[in-house]
Amino acid sequence: MNNSKEQRLPTITQVEQETDKLVLALTIDAELRCFKGHFDDAAIVPGVVQLDWAVTFAKTYLTMQGDVQDVGVLKFQNLLLPNTQVQLEIIKKSSAKFTFSYTAEDEKYSSARVELA
Repeated sequence: MNNSKEQRLPTITQVEQETDKLVLALTIDAELRCFKGHFDDAAIVPGVVQLDWAVTFAKTYLTMQGDVQDVGVLKFQNLLLPNTQVQLEIIKKSSAKFTFSYTAEDEKYSSARVELA
């Protein structure tokens, strides 16, 4: 993926893809645009950004289309911080629905079910 001058997406270090499943190894770079002005003393990745990344990668790798219509079972378990290594797993449930989760070893960061329209 092509990040612009002002980096919007985390760095992808590994891609595992099946027909309806995607697992990305990501580095949450400290230079990401989402950290600018968002808790300068203790930067975190906002939940809406985590959702945006999942939607972006689902569209890019699993050829999903549409705008977000509904987000369900949304959970944020731990703060996602700069310079963290995580895995993003996206499972395509249908042409308009998928689930995602951000994890690292025994840590769960966030997860949700997303429906596109």
